[in-house]
Amino acid sequence: AHTAIISRSSLLGQANAAFTTAASATTTLMRTPPKSFAIMSSNTAAFDESAIKKALSLLNSVYGPINDNLTNFPLPMPPDEAGLCYDGYQRRYLWTDAFGVLAYTSIAEMHEINDDRDKANIYRRACDKLIQTVHECLGSPRSNDKDDAMKIDPSSPTGHVGLRIGKLDSRKITDYGMEFDGQYWHYIDKWLLALARSGHVNEGIHIAKSCFPAFFDAGHGGIRWKVSVDSTAPPSLRRAGPSDDTLVALIVFSILEADRVRSDDDNSDDAPSLSNEIQILKSALIGYKPRVTNDPLGWGLEAMYDQYLTGKPRTRMLASIHESALHPSHLSLPFRLYGAMIGARVAGEEVAPKAKVDRLVEMALKYEENIMEHGNEEHSSINRVMLAVCLLCPGAVGKRAGDPTISLNA
Repeated sequence: AHTAIISRSSLLGQANAAFTTAASATTTLMRTPPKSFAIMSSNTAAFDESAIKKALSLLNSVYGPINDNLTNFPLPMPPDEAGLCYDGYQRRYLWTDAFGVLAYTSIAEMHEINDDRDKANIYRRACDKLIQTVHECLGSPRSNDKDDAMKIDPSSPTGHVGLRIGKLDSRKITDYGMEFDGQYWHYIDKWLLALARSGHVNEGIHIAKSCFPAFFDAGHGGIRWKVSVDSTAPPSLRRAGPSDDTLVALIVFSILEADRVRSDDDNSDDAPSLSNEIQILKSALIGYKPRVTNDPLGWGLEAMYDQYLTGKPRTRMLASIHESALHPSHLSLPFRLYGAMIGARVAGEEVAPKAKVDRLVEMALKYEENIMEHGNEEHSSINRVMLAVCLLCPGAVGKRAGDPTISLNA
């Protein structure tokens, strides 16, 4: 059930043909933000029923349809994409679900823009259920085996420090690559952004404060990219200097803190300040030069996060290599290309022509439709969820009016 019965090369051929012929038939998203929604980004997509319909088709194939009482939502991920959780039923993967929360939040916001609170609340509730499920599954050990133990922290909403990412295999001391389960910073930072955007600021702040000491190397001033599930770093992963992981930590911590400060929520007093962690990260990053890569996923994330930096220092370099990052050949590993497309849609014409990105979106939709007709493929869940976010861009991944702008020279 989880193996495509047509060849990838055949689908790539069809998709590339679609890319070539779609140049004269691109779809334009509405970009006019309603003034009544101060939290929204100045470039947030307005209500787009077509984009919502396409995104929901992708999301429903991963999480299942959303009904009134959220029965069976979210469906477990395929057994080749995520490891079993403690209940022996659920399978969650942190990266995919972070983008899932961002997608449902984007849909809810579009319905709010359209003054349809009832529909918006359907997707807000879906976010709440998905977040609860992730915290129950990935915020807890996968089993009672002592090698799967996580560090206990009663102040965290999960009861433990950090979140596992949900790999199929696990061991007490994680590997130095990406084979075994562990806590990966570039997954956790996406989850923290998703919590901020979906209104779960209190939970995001508690998780951030809880796991910061495990990830931050005070001796060398950087965020470790990975630790074991018990929050300890294997010897070769203990040393970490300033990096883009450190930069993104500063960005998401600053977003959470800004949300905390202006929050009128009754529970806002329960959330501690992240000001100390933010100052530590700022000090570590003084003089840091953000990196630029033509790897499609890395390029897209850099474009997405550059919006939070004073002067958008990477824009010119990102634009100069957009042809490489947004090349259709990257559909050989779809989610990486979809990451580039998300970044391009968030950053806009400054980094890549809109018409080119629109053609890629049409190509990707045809590709995923073919896959869904004939079965799944490797990474099917992450592929579809990230494409859904792209369709809804800027949405919940765009910079908001109240978000901080960060200077690396102060």
